[in-house]
Amino acid sequence: MIKIAFLTSLFSVVLFAQVLGDPVVLTQRAFGSKSVDTQNIILSGAQLQELIKTSQQSIESKLYRLYVAKNEAKVLGYGVLMNKKVRTKTAVALYLIGTDSKIKSIEIVAFNEPMEYLPTKTWLDGFDNKSSANVLKLNQDIPTTTGATLSARAITDGARAALALLEIVKP
Repeated sequence: MIKIAFLTSLFSVVLFAQVLGDPVVLTQRAFGSKSVDTQNIILSGAQLQELIKTSQQSIESKLYRLYVAKNEAKVLGYGVLMNKKVRTKTAVALYLIGTDSKIKSIEIVAFNEPMEYLPTKTWLDGFDNKSSANVLKLNQDIPTTTGATLSARAITDGARAALALLEIVKP
């Protein structure tokens, strides 16, 4: 039942947003994996509070999707799908995180705001090799981007949340 609710909420976000990539394909490509396992994560109340504290932001959702890239039984890395409101509409980003708990890359999967508000690939590359040990805040660890400040804030907040989530539920 919860899986259906998650898929329905993800489908509704993707249905109205401009879809830019498939999370399974992007995860597989990023890690050169033979397979990608998909896991639906439902946080307990305590885990949600830990996520809020660790990511230093307000979070309401207890439901997340995790992609585990594998070759045979060896885990190569993870994809964490995060929905964030930019201005009035949702953006969906896939945070690709290595087994070393560092961001390998960020892929925008769906974006419903005007495309001129989408941060550039060059700006997204600024997250590469960042971990939860980094500040990951705009104008501190991450530079702001002209014309896409709200998108940049949403993606930066999502990065902190994705890293924290993976620490909390890492399989």
